[in-house]
Amino acid sequence: MTPETKERMMAAMNLPRDVFLGDILVSLIGRRTVLIENYRSILMYTDTTLKIQGKNCRLQICGKHLRIEYYTADEMRVNGVIESIELKS
Repeated sequence: MTPETKERMMAAMNLPRDVFLGDILVSLIGRRTVLIENYRSILMYTDTTLKIQGKNCRLQICGKHLRIEYYTADEMRVNGVIESIELKS
């Protein structure tokens, strides 16, 4: 299925993009908390770096004193001093 076809189907069914296409949803709360939804797996986790695999990309969070407060199959919450968030193909 082409990306254009997926976009048309998504619009016709009135579905959120992140749900239909599997995009990672990142919510930053100040400089100390990140909520991440629709991820597939944790690739690397230290107190300074967190790498997460999504369906379409990888997410890298860098900072100090990073700590995963909780995670489920659908979402996770990370606390610490967030210095950067980067998406990689």
